[in-house]
Amino acid sequence: TPVMPLDMLATQQTTLAPAASVPANWQTYTDQTYGFTFRYPAQGQIVSQQDHSARISLPFIPATNLVEKFIDVAATENADPCVSQNPGVSQSQPLTVNGIPFLEESGADAGAGQFYEWLAYSTSKNNVCASLTFVLHSTNPGNYSTPPPLFDKAAESDIFAPILATFA
Repeated sequence: TPVMPLDMLATQQTTLAPAASVPANWQTYTDQTYGFTFRYPAQGQIVSQQDHSARISLPFIPATNLVEKFIDVAATENADPCVSQNPGVSQSQPLTVNGIPFLEESGADAGAGQFYEWLAYSTSKNNVCASLTFVLHSTNPGNYSTPPPLFDKAAESDIFAPILATFA
């Protein structure tokens, strides 16, 4: 599917209602410079962090072809347009969550038997573009003499909306 031009996005706005409250034990990520925050599951771990970016590993169901599930967080000043920096964008659309306008982008990338399916949400405020990219990294089951079961994409993606709903 081709990427929708940004000037066409305004006519196809989607609004999501706030998600139910998240568990009290969820952790909070805060960008100290720009002040945005969101919550993520207690089992999540920040595996890398720099000044305006981080990777948070998320829990997933083991014993499938899913290798890892994570969130990449990035903040960029003066980004115009405010979009994710992910390769292979296949779809994009505007989305409003809790009154915050986001650009939702999705896509995939692959190489050497590895698949990366991603869903990114970007929003800007005061000249800063904040992006959250949710990534499902899996392997080609054909690479194994005894292939592992395929992961359940819907089940593994269910956590993305509640995390996004906590963005402030």
